Amino acid sequence: MDFKPTIFVGSSKEGLPVAEALAAKLKGTAEIKLWPNIFQLNKSNFDNLVSQIAFYDYAILVATADDITESRGNSTGSPRDNVVFEFGLLTGGLGASRVFFLMEEDNKMPSDLGGITLPFIPKFTAADFKTRLNAATKQIKAHIANKEKTFDLGFLPSTALAYGYFTNFVERTVERLLEDKQDKKEFELSNGSKFKISSLRFTILIPNDLRDNMFQKVKAKRLKSEWLKLKVAPKDIRDYDFSIDVSKTSTGELHLVDIPFTLNALNKSIELYSKVEHIGKSVKETILEQREIRNFKRTLEYLISKSAIAKGIVDIEIVDI
Repeated sequence: MDFKPTIFVGSSKEGLPVAEALAAKLKGTAEIKLWPNIFQLNKSNFDNLVSQIAFYDYAILVATADDITESRGNSTGSPRDNVVFEFGLLTGGLGASRVFFLMEEDNKMPSDLGGITLPFIPKFTAADFKTRLNAATKQIKAHIANKEKTFDLGFLPSTALAYGYFTNFVERTVERLLEDKQDKKEFELSNGSKFKISSLRFTILIPNDLRDNMFQKVKAKRLKSEWLKLKVAPKDIRDYDFSIDVSKTSTGELHLVDIPFTLNALNKSIELYSKVEHIGKSVKETILEQREIRNFKRTLEYLISKSAIAKGIVDIEIVDI
């Protein structure tokens, strides 16, 4: 199971046909949330926008020439003030590399954007609109594909938590066990049986939702899967109890299984950010949770791929617990 990035596409009312055409072309690449469908009742537009920032990985603001601006004796088409404002607000929240300003040609560009490469499109009624929109969409997709290979420190701590969990726990544990394997150390399970490691496997299980306490999830999974406990002393840090799949210990394969307790902190961060005052989970809280689980998983995958110690031993599964 994996989660797609989420993109907010905003525009003026007049630019909505362009935004809808763009959203259709991005379908399949990401989950698209189109203005004004994100707005909640009983909130101002400003409060709605501010509260939405962390729910999205990327944003695209469609700047169509809907107004006429008189500037230094010249009259030019210009985007609506609210579109420019939303671009600035989202750029401040998500970062400049995650927000796009899709400009209609012959449109007055904010001077602060001078020198920045922007995707341009003709008017919606132009004969080459579809061709030019395809080209702009291709640029945006390529940028997102490249950006998805990196991991930012955002409003919520999934990247930092994944980094700390991997470097301080997973990698050190694997290193210690490989040393124990080389030294032919004998291990004793909680049922009293003993074995030596002939091969090592470490699976990180990430729940597909964060409801309930991670300690309860671990306990439930341990009981249902009939895992046994094994105490491991990772190098230079305190001992840990691990759950292991005992089905192959007779052949010497040590299969460690771990559900990161650190996800409790991520769950609490989401609750605090969302100002949860109810039992249950709203659609937007679910979107935010899936985004952070996805980022936690992708960060771990990247770290594993770059680790000479963990690569080929550690893998990840998204599971329903």
